[in-house]
Amino acid sequence: MIHRRNSICYSLYLIFWMKVIFCLLQKVQSYQNEWYETTSIYQVYTRSFMDSNNDGDGDFKGILEKLDYIQALGFETVYVQTVFKSPFLDGGYDISDNKDVNPMFGTMKELKNLIDEIHKRGMKILLDFVPNHTSNKHEWFKKSVKREAPYTDFYVWEDPKKYDPETNQPIPPSNWISFPKGSMWEWNDERKQFYLHQFLPLQPDLNYRNRALREAVKDIIRFWLDFGVDGFRVDAIGHLMEDAMRRDNPWQPGMFGINNYFAQIHTYSQNQEDMYEVTHEWRLLLDEYKEKTKKARIMGFEFWDSAEMTQKLMGNETHKNLHFQLTPNMWLARIYNSSKIIKRVQDQLWASSPSGVPSWSVGNHDKGRAGDLGGVEISLPSFMIILLLPGVVNSYYGEEISMTSLPLRPDQKGDRDPHGEIMHRTPMQWDDSPNAGFTKRRIPWLPVNPNYYAINVKRQAGEKNSQLNNFKRLMKLRKTPTIMQGELNMCAPTPWLFVFQRYLHGEAPIVVVVNLGTEMEVISLKNCLFSLPRIMEIHTASSNSGFEIGDRFVVCNSNDSTHCLNCVQDLDWF
Repeated sequence: MIHRRNSICYSLYLIFWMKVIFCLLQKVQSYQNEWYETTSIYQVYTRSFMDSNNDGDGDFKGILEKLDYIQALGFETVYVQTVFKSPFLDGGYDISDNKDVNPMFGTMKELKNLIDEIHKRGMKILLDFVPNHTSNKHEWFKKSVKREAPYTDFYVWEDPKKYDPETNQPIPPSNWISFPKGSMWEWNDERKQFYLHQFLPLQPDLNYRNRALREAVKDIIRFWLDFGVDGFRVDAIGHLMEDAMRRDNPWQPGMFGINNYFAQIHTYSQNQEDMYEVTHEWRLLLDEYKEKTKKARIMGFEFWDSAEMTQKLMGNETHKNLHFQLTPNMWLARIYNSSKIIKRVQDQLWASSPSGVPSWSVGNHDKGRAGDLGGVEISLPSFMIILLLPGVVNSYYGEEISMTSLPLRPDQKGDRDPHGEIMHRTPMQWDDSPNAGFTKRRIPWLPVNPNYYAINVKRQAGEKNSQLNNFKRLMKLRKTPTIMQGELNMCAPTPWLFVFQRYLHGEAPIVVVVNLGTEMEVISLKNCLFSLPRIMEIHTASSNSGFEIGDRFVVCNSNDSTHCLNCVQDLDWF
């Protein structure tokens, strides 16, 4: 690999600030009307961010203590996760009271103070919205078991298909398998019926075919909008409705009868047409608040399925639905070449084109972190891409310093890790003091990653070309008119070289070059629909690119490296 400053035949991740404007290839929205259309979201897993009272758990006061840090990074929106009252057996997504907070994080008054302080800084706040299920400790479920009106049918209850003739045990209504395994149906001996659970048995599914339930859920939305939140991240939206006839799911080829969620094709237990009308009702409610307060309230949503279904969840101009997707979609695994990255970008742009907003994310609390795939050498170029594409960007806490996930021993996980995801939720690494400055308690709720002594905010703040400082540079660049309002060109000059250009009339265009492979690449744009000016300047570069911020070089008309060397030497760098 060549790492010589006097060679145009360079490799790996570069961003060029350019001095000319190029022709249009793919038009992007040229102006923005609403705050959410270009917002940058900082995702905070509350329990792991900052512990203010040294009990080992992060809390609302801890987030408030670090709010200026989040703002200094350049973020405009804070997504505060898992704040609701919960037994916390599924990371807080098993909610026992949708209108109260988990006391381990603080009080309703402290959350309100956090919301107010976020707003004082001109920022926005999103909370979780978990509409698919509740905890089995929820008052609704307890009353539904007892058939107390109006809660009798708030959950999905079904009689047995039949009883086993030998054991007299009830047989579930369908063959549906829950995530991660086991029947989706759980027998309740008190009610003498099965209830549905798309996830764990302790998370019974709500019944959206019941009008009273739908109104009760909308009342939860109203409660938090009145409380002051600006929107929500909707969890597990594709699981909202199931086939009313309870037809059996087909099996994946060669996987018949295997007790695993991924052994089935979820034709009848997921992504039913009925769900789009429910989400449309939520959009109408949000728009009511927009009309009343003159401020947009929004819903981003978790969704892992096709671009076609994603588009339906965002709707169109005459039947608007939710605002944007909040799911990792720019995971730079080694199998992703330039064509696959371009396809991902095109799919997201297409899905959001009728009435939604494109959005980009690398990691999250379920998927993992960009640093897991190769440290800063992968996480920095990941953010070079997503921070400079059009639309919304979401960044998981700690990504700005390239934190990595931590595999945990069984005794460290306990009964808190049903899906194997808790390794992505370890405490934020603030400095090199004990427990990375997260807490002064000897043992925090999860272990701190042992690499905190080298990967922490304090250390990187003092290093000129650290992930943290490069991240801040990119966030500042993101706020330029070229990125906020500009057009987009994309190109794959080679199978592993991804290039895109942002430009806006009257502003300095920007080009991003990412080598997704492991070998040196010679850049030639002769097959792209845009060109480069003769002299370019480096805005941001990865540490192994061989370039420094502010370097200038000449773009040559030849792929011959000798010719390129001569061109660069003409700049008299030495």
